[in-house]
Amino acid sequence: MNWLQNQNGIHFDRYGEAYSTAAWDPSSNSAASNDGSLSIEMWLQSWEKEYPEVSAIFSIENPAKLENFAILQSGPDLLVRGQFLDKHNRVSASKLWMDDACRTGAPRFITLTSGPEGTALYLEGVLERRYPLTLASDSFFGRFLLGHPANGHQAWTGDLLGLAIYDQTLTTEDVSKHYKAWQDARTEDLIEKQGVAAFYPFDERNGMLIHNRSGSAPNLLIPKEFRVLNKMTLSPNVNISRSDLDDIMVNILGFAPFGFFLSAYLQQARHLGKIRSMLLTIALGGITSLAIELLQVYLPSRDSSLLDVIDNTLGTILGAAMRAGLANLFVRRSKISGFTIAV
Repeated sequence: MNWLQNQNGIHFDRYGEAYSTAAWDPSSNSAASNDGSLSIEMWLQSWEKEYPEVSAIFSIENPAKLENFAILQSGPDLLVRGQFLDKHNRVSASKLWMDDACRTGAPRFITLTSGPEGTALYLEGVLERRYPLTLASDSFFGRFLLGHPANGHQAWTGDLLGLAIYDQTLTTEDVSKHYKAWQDARTEDLIEKQGVAAFYPFDERNGMLIHNRSGSAPNLLIPKEFRVLNKMTLSPNVNISRSDLDDIMVNILGFAPFGFFLSAYLQQARHLGKIRSMLLTIALGGITSLAIELLQVYLPSRDSSLLDVIDNTLGTILGAAMRAGLANLFVRRSKISGFTIAV
């Protein structure tokens, strides 16, 4: 993670992150809206090379909420995730999409506005999508995180060139004017605008602090070393994406040789029966995987996952079963050919 040298902005990579050290309460802003209206605008440039399934650009951590607000990249698309109210004022977790908003290598100006009339997504100052949903009023209460979520998953690669939050629903005309102001580097006009809750132009170009130039939102800290803020031990990680399927297959196939050869060793060298050797192999595979995942709690670049333990155990079962199947096949063939082979 490093500051851009030829322009305002900051580059995030796999282990890049910035965050506020304390939670922000939007109601502390003197211009806070009474109806929960909020707008957020971001100027960014994605450098994702392989388009991972989901990567976090900006999120707000609130441990009391089941679904925290987050703006993410999903392939070349933009994904907004959080708790929203429908027209009947029922709160539920929802996902909003804007297609092709995060193309790699192209600066993009993205605006989200939300209020009683619904939520709108703009790209380059032009309305792209409108949803009949309103962000829950407490969506922005919590700790800000950039480039990396609190739980250690979904890191983002790209440049953040500007970020602003407003305690009001920007009109279509406002969004267009703001886009031109950011393009022309006339951010002073926006900083003085009424209703600004946070304004981060990323104009420091050095140092470990990102300053909020207007409003009550906190400054952001760039840590000297990467660390997962809320690292979970044996995270359930129930939101499995397509990119996770590759990891699942690797974890299963990676432990299959372990199950195969350990089962063979226990039966041939330790003279255990087929059932006992298979059960002991499975148990040792699960214990080994569990030990690995518990140790990963202390490694900042690794995640401790319950799913990995399950996958590795399944791989051990697969390997032991393959060994048992091959053994039975050799036994049958040896009987047919009139030889006795120990397997």
